[in-house]
Amino acid sequence: MSSQTARVSVTRVAADRAHLTRSDTVVHRRRRTQHNPRRGRTATPRASTSGPSDSTDDDLASFERAWKSTGADLSLRWGLINRLFAFERRRAGLDENLWRLGWHAAKSYVGITYLYDDDETGTPRGDVFVSKYLCIDPSFDNALGCLRHELAHCVAGPKSANHGADFKAACEKLDCPKAWRSEKTGAFYSRPTVQMLWAKHDLEELSKGGKFATLPAMLYEKNVWSAAQGGDRTVFRDGETGTTLDSFQMYDLMLMEAEQLGR
Repeated sequence: MSSQTARVSVTRVAADRAHLTRSDTVVHRRRRTQHNPRRGRTATPRASTSGPSDSTDDDLASFERAWKSTGADLSLRWGLINRLFAFERRRAGLDENLWRLGWHAAKSYVGITYLYDDDETGTPRGDVFVSKYLCIDPSFDNALGCLRHELAHCVAGPKSANHGADFKAACEKLDCPKAWRSEKTGAFYSRPTVQMLWAKHDLEELSKGGKFATLPAMLYEKNVWSAAQGGDRTVFRDGETGTTLDSFQMYDLMLMEAEQLGR
């Protein structure tokens, strides 16, 4: 699928970094020209970005047990946090096709949510990105707290103040842990043993090939958005058919094709 330039009109992005808050106007990024054989195909809507994420058998107790049993294995934790996100997204009453999960590699912030209005329908939607270091965190409460914090921004919507009344009401609705209801949180930092775990993880990832050794590059924050302030959003367009996919839909399509090849 080759790519062409297009833009989307967006009212505002409210990007929260757990202890940093940014608001600005954003547009779609210029579409990068790439050779891709997926011409004329479209991705079907998925429940999540990873596997059977909306299983009715999931509950918080089972998630917490799974979190403890997977240790700091990023490949296992990525699938698990996608399942947890899908579970919490459904609990928040948010459309699975409008609110998606990606990742970032920063240690200076835990979560960030890009909120904007759909260009065609005007429907609010957003992209949530969590730190890969959250994925390997020993504390399940931190994973749950961060996701509920970011989803509270989604519920509050693009036109709400970042941590204003609408956000606080959403936190109450979602039962967001108190440590994760404010702009800043100390729950993720000031833990020397965890920071040692981060350093160990960095060395292991470097030995495997670097930043994208385990997690999908397509869903990396800086590959989806060019910047948190005034940034452009990556989308792909087939020059012949006019089919347009965003990064999450492209990733879904890649998973679908890989699954078909594996049959």
